[in-house]
Amino acid sequence: MVQMYPPPPPPPAPSNRRKAYLLVVGVAAFVATASGTAVYMNQSKSETGTSSPFSAGVVDGISTPHVWVGTANDGVAMVELTKTGSSLSGSLDITAIPESNATTTRSEHMAFTGSVDGTAVTLRIDGAFGSVGSLSGTLTNTEMNLHVPDSNSGTMYTLAMRPGTVEDYNSKVGELQSQARQALTDFQDAQAQAAQEAADAKTRGQIDSAAAKVTSAYNDLKGTLGVPVDYSSFETDLATVRADLKTVKDNAANLSGEDACSDAGSVEMDAGTAEMDAGTLEMDRGTLDYTISDIEGQSTALKDAWDAYETAQALMPGYKPVLSTSTGGVSKLRTNAKDAMSGIKSKGDGYVKTGKDLAAEARRVSDAAVASSC
Repeated sequence: MVQMYPPPPPPPAPSNRRKAYLLVVGVAAFVATASGTAVYMNQSKSETGTSSPFSAGVVDGISTPHVWVGTANDGVAMVELTKTGSSLSGSLDITAIPESNATTTRSEHMAFTGSVDGTAVTLRIDGAFGSVGSLSGTLTNTEMNLHVPDSNSGTMYTLAMRPGTVEDYNSKVGELQSQARQALTDFQDAQAQAAQEAADAKTRGQIDSAAAKVTSAYNDLKGTLGVPVDYSSFETDLATVRADLKTVKDNAANLSGEDACSDAGSVEMDAGTAEMDAGTLEMDRGTLDYTISDIEGQSTALKDAWDAYETAQALMPGYKPVLSTSTGGVSKLRTNAKDAMSGIKSKGDGYVKTGKDLAAEARRVSDAAVASSC
């Protein structure tokens, strides 16, 4: 289906210049008003080729160059034009950086036919599967202006082309390719930077987590060491054993008469009571093992947390998290814990020994009483 554009409006004023873009869609790309697909160029400036090639003909007395080149921020176009009478034929080559991917270029080669009437020119561009589109504009021996529709806004803008060479076009294509390669490098650098930043954030998170565990373990151990150990049960049970010993001694001192031997048996029983009560102190000593075990476990947990922190922090030595202590603080607290465990064990063992000594004394008194009375 062929549909021609109505006469184009005048080109937009320089103050109304806007960003456009080049749309190239694989081998099926074509300029066709019938299907709504068009070629868009972002014409931010006009560039003149380094040389003016041969004339292919004369349009109403105007010499027409054979090769025309137009540039845009995101693409470059080349028209190779042949004129026979008022008929035109040739090809349109477009290379552009797609709007959707600035890291590559895409190219399209399209044949066209057309006609010229004075300086008015119309190009019929053959598209895929027999479709045809058209562009219109003006043609002189120094400038070809093609009016390109913008399907998004419904407006037209002008692609200005100047006499040029294939070399001019190739040079501009090379610049676009360099631009795309630089965009790819920038994209890859940005990806690498983002990946590094993500890795650094993860490492900082690991360090922060390890530091938090150190703080928690440090506070747990410090809190435990700050709670006084309750020895009241030891004191109570030891007082009982002392009372038992006093009973044994008092009763042994009062043995007399014909009942002395039987009374000595009672003293012997009192000595057994003292030994039994002394055994209670050993049970009290067992409860201290739980306290010692708690302190030892918390001290080990603090060491493990600090070792894990140092391992994590070594991954990023320059990063210093919030930490409530230091290696010296950890070492000092663990030394305090070791001293505390030793002190608790020693004091508990002391109570047990004192109880045993008192019970042993009660037994000696009892044995002496039995020996002297029976």
